[in-house]
Amino acid sequence: MEPDAVYLDSLPLISHTVGYGTLGTAGQLGYENKMVSVRDHCYDHAFSAHPPARLRFQLDGRFRGFRCGVGVNDDVPSGRSHADFIVLADGRQVAAANFVAAEEGARALCAEITGAQVLELVTHTTRWEYSHAVWLDPQVTGIAPSRGLTTGVLVDCLQRAELSVPSKPLSAERCLATVVSPGFTELLDDMLGSLYANGCCQDALVVIFAINPDEACAATAAKYRAQLVHCRALRAVNATSKALLYSAALAIDSRLFLCLDADMLVLGDLRPVFAALEACPEGAILACREGNGCGWHNFTNLNHALCSVYGGRESDWCKFRGVAGGEGTYTLVVNDGLFAGSRAALLALDGVIRAMNGAPAWIDERHDIWWRNQFVFNLALARLGCGMELDGIYNVQLNSHDVEFSDEDGHLQAIWGNRPARLVHFNGLGRKKYPEWRNRYACIPDPMVETTARGHYEDFLTALRAWIGRYGLKALAWSFCGTSDAHTGKVFDHSGFPLFALLHYVIRANGCVRVLETGTARGVSAACLASAVAHRPSSQVVTFDPFPHPERIPLWAALPAAVRACIEQRSVDSLEGMAAALQAGEQYQGALLDSIHTEEHVWAEFQLAVQLVCRSGLILIHDSCYAGGTVEKALRRIESAGYNVSRLWAAESGVTEDDHLGLALVVNSRRAA
Repeated sequence: MEPDAVYLDSLPLISHTVGYGTLGTAGQLGYENKMVSVRDHCYDHAFSAHPPARLRFQLDGRFRGFRCGVGVNDDVPSGRSHADFIVLADGRQVAAANFVAAEEGARALCAEITGAQVLELVTHTTRWEYSHAVWLDPQVTGIAPSRGLTTGVLVDCLQRAELSVPSKPLSAERCLATVVSPGFTELLDDMLGSLYANGCCQDALVVIFAINPDEACAATAAKYRAQLVHCRALRAVNATSKALLYSAALAIDSRLFLCLDADMLVLGDLRPVFAALEACPEGAILACREGNGCGWHNFTNLNHALCSVYGGRESDWCKFRGVAGGEGTYTLVVNDGLFAGSRAALLALDGVIRAMNGAPAWIDERHDIWWRNQFVFNLALARLGCGMELDGIYNVQLNSHDVEFSDEDGHLQAIWGNRPARLVHFNGLGRKKYPEWRNRYACIPDPMVETTARGHYEDFLTALRAWIGRYGLKALAWSFCGTSDAHTGKVFDHSGFPLFALLHYVIRANGCVRVLETGTARGVSAACLASAVAHRPSSQVVTFDPFPHPERIPLWAALPAAVRACIEQRSVDSLEGMAAALQAGEQYQGALLDSIHTEEHVWAEFQLAVQLVCRSGLILIHDSCYAGGTVEKALRRIESAGYNVSRLWAAESGVTEDDHLGLALVVNSRRAA
C-alpha cells in the first residue's frame, strides 16, 4: 500500500444497490456465508457487489488516483459467469475492466480522479447467475494539497506529460486524435490535409495533443479547425510521448476513437475502421501487426518482441507490477501508429497501464530504444485480451516495406502488395523515403474542413426504412412518396429517396432554422424537415394537424434526440394554427403547405404563409399536380398576385420519381412591377 493511500472502506458510503444478497464489506461476500477470495487470496478491504450494482462514495475532491483489483470470486466455476467493472468520477467514466471472467484471477484497475467529489463503482453482467463480482481492496491515493492543485490537469498513464483538460468538455460521437510537438508540425499538416481529403470522416472531432506547443502547432490546429489540448512534457519528448493517446479517453468524451501518428498519410476511406468497432465486442482495440507481420518483424510472440526489437530480457517481466503471468505467449504484436477503440476500451487500456508501476522506469532505461512505450501498449492488450487485427492496408509501415506511389487523375495512391494502401506510415527508417510525394497536402493553404455539425438525412432514412418495415409502403400514402390514388406509397429509388432528399437539401441549403408545415399526417415530411435543420441552434419544425395518427409516434421516436426535439406538433387546424402563430409574432424561413388540396384552402394557407415566412424565404406546396385536387388553380392565383411559381417533378420526359403529385416552389417575394 502506498504511503498516502486510503482504503475506500474508510470513506463515507453515500448509497449502494446490489443485484443479489447484501453488499459485502470487510472481506465478506455478502451472501451464502462466504468470504471474498480470488486465487486463494483473501482481501480484508474488499467490496462484494453482485451485478447490477452501484456504490457511491464521498471524496470531497481530496484525491488524485484510484487503484484496486477486480475479479470474480473463487466460488464461481470456470466459464460460469463474468462481470464488467466501471469507475465513474463525478458521473464521468474514468476506468473500465470488461468481461472479467471466473477463474481469471485479479485484474488491476487504475484511474485518474483528481478533484472528484463523488466516486462510483459500477458492475454489470450479461450472465446474472454466479456473477460474484468483487472489488479487491480499492484505494484512493495522492491526497491533494490545499493549494496549487489544478483540477483540470491530468497525467497520462506512462507519465510522459501533463494534459490540460479544456474547461469546455470535448464531446463527439467519433474522435480522431493525434500528438505533435514543435518541429513536427509539417508532418502533422500533411497528415491532417490527407485525412480531410481522403479519410471520409469529416464529421469526426479532430483533437491534437500538443506537447510544449509553439505558434506553428497552434497555426496548424487552426488551419484544420482542430481542438488543441495543451500538454507539458514531464520526460524527454520522443516517440514515447505518444502514450498521451493511450489516455485520450480521460480528456475527450467520445464514443469511438481512432488514434493516428502524425507521420502518416491517409490515402483512403477510414470509415470501415469505425464500422469494425461497431461489430466488435465493447472492449476491443483494433491495430495492425508490427511491421505488417512480415520479414524481421514477424514476431513469434510478445516475449520474442521484448527480447529483440524492444531490447529487453525475460527477467524484465517481473518489473511490471499488476500484470499476471503468461502474456509472453501472446501472438498478436501490433504497431500503435494507428489504433481504434471505444471509450470503454481506451479507459480499460489506460487503467491497465497505470497499474504497471514499473513501466515508466523500464521505458526510460534505454534511451537508444525510444519506442518502448509500444511494448507496454502490446502488454496491455495481452493482459486485457482485447487486441484485434486490422488489415495491413490501414497502416503500411515504411520502416519495413516499400510502396509504389502514383498520381492517378489528381488522386495520390500507394500500391502495397498489389493493393491500394488506405494509410501509409513513414515510421523509423521510412521517415526519409519518398520525399517527392510528401508535402502534397501541407502546401495547400485553404483545405476544406468541416465547419458545422453534420446533417441528419442518413439518420432520417434509417428511421424511415425501419418504420416502413414495420408499417409497410401504405404508410407512405399522403407523403412525398405517396401514390396518386392516396392508398399506398411507391419508392422508385430506394438508395437515397430523392424526393425526400430534395426536400431536405432545399431547406438546408436555403439556411432555414425554423420551418412550418401544414398537414402532419403520419409525420414523414416533418421528420425529413427536422433532419434538415436539427444541427442548427434554435431549430424548430412546427407542424399543424388536428387529427392524431398513431403511426407518427414510432417514426419520430426512432429519430436521434436532436432531430426529435425540434419537432413541435400542434393539434389544430392549419388555418387556425397559422393565424395564432401570426398573432404570437412567430417567424419562419420556410413553409411546406400539404394539408387540404383545394384551391381555396391552399390560397388561404398561402396568404398566411407569406406573413409568417421571412422575405425571400421558401414556401413549398405539395400535390401541385394531384388530379384529385385543385391546387393548380391556387398556383395560378399566386402567380397573378405577383409571385413566381416553379413546378417541380412535372417534366414531360425523363425518369419518373413521384406518382404525378408534383411540388411547387415559391420564393416569398413579389416580382418587380
